[in-house]
Amino acid sequence: MSKTTRAIRPDDFEIIAQIPGIAAVARDENLRVLWYTPSFSEVSGMVKPSLDLIGTTLSDILPKAAVLEREIILRQVLETGETLSHFQFSADSRVLCTVFPLDEEAFGHRGIFAVVKDVTIHALLSEGNKIPVLSTPLLLELNELSSRELEVLHYVASGMTTHQIAMKVCRADKTIEHHVNSIHGKLGTHSRAQLVRFASERGIQSFTDEEWASIVKGARLVRKEGLKAKSAAEVKPVTKTEAESS
Repeated sequence: MSKTTRAIRPDDFEIIAQIPGIAAVARDENLRVLWYTPSFSEVSGMVKPSLDLIGTTLSDILPKAAVLEREIILRQVLETGETLSHFQFSADSRVLCTVFPLDEEAFGHRGIFAVVKDVTIHALLSEGNKIPVLSTPLLLELNELSSRELEVLHYVASGMTTHQIAMKVCRADKTIEHHVNSIHGKLGTHSRAQLVRFASERGIQSFTDEEWASIVKGARLVRKEGLKAKSAAEVKPVTKTEAESS
């Protein structure tokens, strides 16, 4: 979704900084971080929010698939000067991200300003237009769940019974019960009511089946990229200097 609005100016940073808990970040035309609020580190899925993000790009903190999907939106704002909004599942929570252009004259260069806020219940902007949903999530605790378990969690959050879920995914009731028990073990919940509350607090039930299926597929891709990167790091060749020092 897009609309034309006033570009963000430097004094807007001062106003934003005074709002408790707001997650916001400013990036230059190369998408390097110029400024951000402390809460942005948390919603960006960083394992170590204390790290300084100034000067970093999306590639420094996100998997390739997640970078590509987000860069398309940010560069569109850079090129058109329009404001764009989209939903995403970030740090295990449904959020709405709105991206504004920076005032090029005030900053001396182009850039973008993104504000992220929790929208754990169903929400649309006032115009009623469909807001796109990013397919590459940033999972933390939920990263422990398999693709099937993420799928089942969504159906549980939507209020479906074990039998209804089994019919939906063409599996036996006992198989679904096994998935639910596995989810309990990984998330530390002990009843369906607790599991529903866990999911509802994160807005999982507010995604449509199609949107969540896309997120599950994206999570699989991001996880695969993470394992590939970890494997590459573990087999990193020893340099001559390292060999001599050992």
